Amino acid sequence: MKTTLSVFACIMACINHAIYAQRITSIIPQAVGTKILVHYNIEDFKDDQVFEVALYCSKDQYAQALQHVSGNGIGNAVTPGADRVIIWDVLKDVDTFVGEYIFEVRALIKSKVSEMNSTIVMTNRSVAITSKDEAYPEISNTVTDYINEAKDLKDAFQFLIPQALESRQALAKLSDAMEQYNRAFEKLNKERLTYEKYVSMFWKRDVMTLEFKNLMDYALGETHSVNILTLNQKVTTINDIVNNRVKRPGEVKRELTKDIGEEVIRLDKRLQELERRANRILYDLSQD
Repeated sequence: MKTTLSVFACIMACINHAIYAQRITSIIPQAVGTKILVHYNIEDFKDDQVFEVALYCSKDQYAQALQHVSGNGIGNAVTPGADRVIIWDVLKDVDTFVGEYIFEVRALIKSKVSEMNSTIVMTNRSVAITSKDEAYPEISNTVTDYINEAKDLKDAFQFLIPQALESRQALAKLSDAMEQYNRAFEKLNKERLTYEKYVSMFWKRDVMTLEFKNLMDYALGETHSVNILTLNQKVTTINDIVNNRVKRPGEVKRELTKDIGEEVIRLDKRLQELERRANRILYDLSQD
């Protein structure tokens, strides 16, 4: 599967390699300032699988994996599903990025061995979480941070778009807001299943467990996949405008500004509802 994207006056193509019965699909490349984001899905997976994923580029004939990469779609323990993202900080690996390049997303299957017992260990932490008093701050801080960064990103689109269409400095600020949001999203998305297990194990209330799962679905599903990814995809057009790669730029700017304004209104309503739900559920968790 191939897709192309104009980045820094070059052509970007993403190619997925088959992973046995598993498939990498819906690859969406996106230029954001000096970074390239590669969105993709891993489909037809088994429950006991994780993947080791690396990103390669034709700049060195695919000799070495790109090093300055981040996101929930890169590394040695990528969970399968939708909305995997690789973020390449381009200028940390190369001085210039001009010409035609081909990128490869390579994935290897790994076995996931997990056992649930009375102690759950937080990912990348050496301290075991053994009670609701220890679990609650982790959950609350991560959920609150995600909502705050999503609100900041919404504000950045709302207030920086007029300047970003004319100024690379304003576009860089928008890119920074996107990067901060992506970090918060990655953490919540990565820890989601762990937090759901915490709520199930320590609070021992089926209704609360279901409500928390629904909150995660609303945050990572409706809010991120429907609203925020739609806005993020507009940045490709902004880059094209700033780099003089569109015909009739005045017309494109007006249409883009209108589309972003409407999407920001929808996202604002979604975030208000997300914050309302989160505040209620976090309060219930703190009182139980």
